[in-house]
Amino acid sequence: MICGMTIYQIFWYFIIYSLIGWMIEVVFHAVTQGKIVNRGFLNGPICPVYGSGVLMVLIVLFLIGSILGIKTSVEASHPMILFAIGIVFASLIEFLAGFILDKLFHARWWDYSDRKFNINGYICLEFSMIWGLAIAFVLRVIQPGIENIIDMIPHILGDIFLIIIYMVFVADIVITVLTVLKMNKQLERMEDIQKSILKISDEMSEIIGSGTIKTMDKLEKGYETATKKQEQLHENLSENKEELLSAIKNSKEDYQKRRQELEERFEHLKKEFMYSKLFGTRRLLTAFPGMKHNLYQKIIDKLKENK
Repeated sequence: MICGMTIYQIFWYFIIYSLIGWMIEVVFHAVTQGKIVNRGFLNGPICPVYGSGVLMVLIVLFLIGSILGIKTSVEASHPMILFAIGIVFASLIEFLAGFILDKLFHARWWDYSDRKFNINGYICLEFSMIWGLAIAFVLRVIQPGIENIIDMIPHILGDIFLIIIYMVFVADIVITVLTVLKMNKQLERMEDIQKSILKISDEMSEIIGSGTIKTMDKLEKGYETATKKQEQLHENLSENKEELLSAIKNSKEDYQKRRQELEERFEHLKKEFMYSKLFGTRRLLTAFPGMKHNLYQKIIDKLKENK
């Protein structure tokens, strides 16, 4: 037993409440945004933050009861106690999840910075209150039914189900991590291409500008001696003009060719990035429309415009 629960129960609670959390996310997004989207970080119908949040509250209830020597089961606990514990510890789980994902993958998958009373954008009072209400409701209303359902499953059959479910779960985690790493690599390549395109434009401007300045210098020198060498001045003007136009034309053609090649590479990467709706990088952008990347946000915004 761990904090009043068997390992078997812990595994089931985590999966069941992660599934319920995923369903809540999908319904909430459908109601607020008008479309159905797989809202999980993982590909499968699981939001581990929810499963972790419920388990954390159950563990805290048990520990409080053990320390104070009182009965703190779900049935014995006052709804306001469940509400308060839900606010604190479910929010703690959400904060840690947001912080860890941010540091690991350089992106904020959700951001409450525009909400009042937020902490670094990872959590905010509004959703913490919702967490508290949800935890109190789930534990008082749904948890007894969940316990009965788990008890009804033959233990051997339940073990088999759990093994299969967690094998798929672990595989999903690995695939998702690889997908995010691939996404960051693709964003880095697109960012490099964008910088190269900008560099080409700057170089072209510099060539035209420096060529013009050089010609003006020669014109000024020629003007000073215009009264003495008028014919030579006209020759210099003509030569400098032709020289400048020729240099600009050659440079322009070369830079336009390089720019076109880079733009084609960028479009190829963009199509590859946005290829799959159900899995991969495009799904992540759809699942987290408010995602803010710490390194490549401009590229993310550009991709969203063409989504």
